[in-house]
Formats: sequence, C-alpha cells, structure tokens
Amino acid sequence: MFKNAGAGAVLLVLSLGYYMAADAMPSSILDTTVTSSAFPKLLAILGAVLSAALIVQNIFTVVTAGRPAVDPDEPQLSFWEQHRRALGLLAIVGLFIVALEVVGYPVAIGFLILAVSVYQGYPLSWTSVGVAVAGGLFFWLFFMVLLGIHMPLGIVGKLFAGAGLHFPFA
Repeated sequence: MFKNAGAGAVLLVLSLGYYMAADAMPSSILDTTVTSSAFPKLLAILGAVLSAALIVQNIFTVVTAGRPAVDPDEPQLSFWEQHRRALGLLAIVGLFIVALEVVGYPVAIGFLILAVSVYQGYPLSWTSVGVAVAGGLFFWLFFMVLLGIHMPLGIVGKLFAGAGLHFPFA
C-alpha cells in the first residue's frame, strides 16, 4: 500500500547523500560564478523535491481512496515491458553522450528532445521538430550565455570556423 512512499523515502535519502557528496567537491581555480558542484547540487535538490512529492502523493492517495489509484481502462505495462522502456531511454541517452562531441551540444540536445518525445509516443511532426530545435537552442543559450558553461560545438562549430565565421557565444 505504501510501496511508492517507501521508494520515495529511499530516493530522498539518496538525494540527500548526493547533495552532501556534491557539497564536499573541492573548488577549482577554473570555477566561475557557477562552481563545479552547482549542477550536482541542483540535481540533488530536484531529486529530493520529486522524492518528497512521490511520498506525499502516495500518502494522499492511500488516505483519500484507501487504495492506490489505478485506472482499470488504461492498459498496464508488464514488469518486463517497463524495464524494456527504461532500457530504451537509457540507449537514447547513451547515443546522446556519444553524439555530444561529434555534432555538438545544440544539435545533440535537440535530437535528444526529439528522440525521447517520439519514443514516448508523440508523433513525428513539424511541431515536434520545432520544439526540439527550440529546446536545443534554449538549453545551449542557457548554459553558454546565462551560466557561462562551455558546451562542445562539434561539427557545427567546425562548419562555422571553416567558413571563416565566429560562432556566437563560443
């Protein structure tokens, strides 16, 4: 009955441990206003918030309905189907990591957004491609301009450099 709350509690403890490990990271002379521990700390805080939300949601569901909410009309994935879906997402992320240095961050993150949305069942359309392009541009500008964190440009940067152009914010 409290299966999700138990999982949330374990994840909350892991998030707190991850935060403590990130906080113990040594500072570097290369650190800017954003230190090397900033992103891991952000992930730990996000993990803690989502874990707490999972706990609260499970407790609320059990208290108000007396049983977990399951829609009988919605087809339930089997145990192995859930793991196959997770492995598919892991493969997509692995391809993203490999492509990161080759095609560059803006292109790789755009393809990641597109691949995950199509994998999750969203149809491939001009809208999904537009969201992927906008997302790639947004995240690249977010890290490069706002946070000042260098992201690899890969082939995109080489194309601009080969044409004698300086890629903005590089």
